Amino acid sequence: MRIERIEVRFVEAELDKPFGWSQRWTDVRSVIVLKVTTDDGIVGWGETYGSQDSVPGIATVAQIAVGEDPSHIGKIWHKLHRAVYQSHVFAKGGANAISALDTALYDITGKSSGKSAAELLGGRIHDSIPVYATGLYYVDNYALAPLLEEASGYVEQGFSGMKMKVGAMSLAEDAERIKKTREAIGGDVRLMFDANESYDPSTALTFANMVADHDLTWFEEPCASRDDQANKIVQERSPIPTSGGESLSTRWEFTSRLANRTFDIIQPDICGVGGPSEMHRVGLMSQAFGVKFNPHFWGTGISFAAALHSLAVQPIGQIGQTNIPYHNESVLEFDQTPHPIRENLTEPFFTQSDSRVVVPSTPGLGIEVDESVLERFTRGEVVVTDKPSAGQRVF
Repeated sequence: MRIERIEVRFVEAELDKPFGWSQRWTDVRSVIVLKVTTDDGIVGWGETYGSQDSVPGIATVAQIAVGEDPSHIGKIWHKLHRAVYQSHVFAKGGANAISALDTALYDITGKSSGKSAAELLGGRIHDSIPVYATGLYYVDNYALAPLLEEASGYVEQGFSGMKMKVGAMSLAEDAERIKKTREAIGGDVRLMFDANESYDPSTALTFANMVADHDLTWFEEPCASRDDQANKIVQERSPIPTSGGESLSTRWEFTSRLANRTFDIIQPDICGVGGPSEMHRVGLMSQAFGVKFNPHFWGTGISFAAALHSLAVQPIGQIGQTNIPYHNESVLEFDQTPHPIRENLTEPFFTQSDSRVVVPSTPGLGIEVDESVLERFTRGEVVVTDKPSAGQRVF
C-alpha cells in the first residue's frame, strides 16, 4: 500500500450573522482539507488552518509523503519534519501540513487494518471525553441579552462548562458580562474566559482581580501567545489559572513553556501541533510536568474526531481513584459557534451527553465525509499532487 494522490483544498462558508472576539469580527468560517488516497483506493482525511493562498505551500510539504507506505506514520512524520525543520517550522505552513497529513494517515491505516485511530495510538484509556461549550462571542453590536440566552442554553443542553470571550470592550464592561453570565448559569457550571492575546500583563492582572470572585476555571491567552515573559508574569500573579498554547507547534515549542510553567494549562490544537502523533507526545509531556492538558478545537468533524482519539489515550494527570474532568482528566473544547461546514461535512455529527462525547470505535477516525458538501464549499483551485517530491528542503 502506497500513498498515490493528495488533494488539498480551501473550504469556506458565509455566516448568517457575524460574531466577534477581541481581535476582530468575522462573517465566514474556513478550513483546509486534505484527501489522501492510496494505490488500493483507501481514502484518509485530514484538516488544518490557513487561507486560500496557503494551499500550494501545504501541498508542497504533503507531496514529500507521496509514494510512502501510509502505515509508517512515524517515519513519514519525521521525514516531513526534517524537510521543514529549520526554525522549528515556526512559520506554521510546515507544521500545518504535517498536522493534516498525520491525521489522514491514522484514518487510512485504521481503515486498512480494521482498527480505530485510538488503537493505533496505543489503545484507548477512555471511551468518552469530557467537553465544554465554546461560544459566547460578541454578537449584535456587543449586546448582553443574546450572551445570557446562549449561556443558559448550554446549561439546558447539559454542558458542565462553557467559555466566553473578553478583550474587545472596557475592563468594566467585560467584567460585568462575566458577572451576569455567572449569575445566569449558576454556581455548578464551570466558566472560563478567553482574551485572545488582547492584554499587556498589568491590564491582564487588573482584569483577573476584577473578576476573581466569580469562580472562574481559567483565563485563556491573556497576552500575546509567544510573549513568554508577559504570560509568565500573569501566571505567577493571577488569582485565576492561566491557559494558552493553541498556536504552538510540535513538542519543541511546548518544551520551554512546560518547563517554565508559562501557563497552568496548555491547549494545543491538533490542526497545528503536528496531528494525533504530536498531540499524544505533548500530552504525555504535560503530564510529566504537572501541567493540565485541555486541547483547543476550532475545525470540523475531521479534526474533532482526531482530537477525541488522541485524548482517548491520554493518561489522567495526577493518578487518583477517580477521573474528574478539569481536575485530573483532560477536557476538550467543543465549538458551538455557527459553522456550516462543520455542521454538514461529516457523519456522525458529534453531539454531547452529560458534557461528554463518545470516542468513535469504527476503523480510522470513525467518520464519513460528504464530498458533495466539500465541493459546495470549496473556494479556488484544488491542488493535486501525485508525483513523489524531489526531496528538497522546504523553507
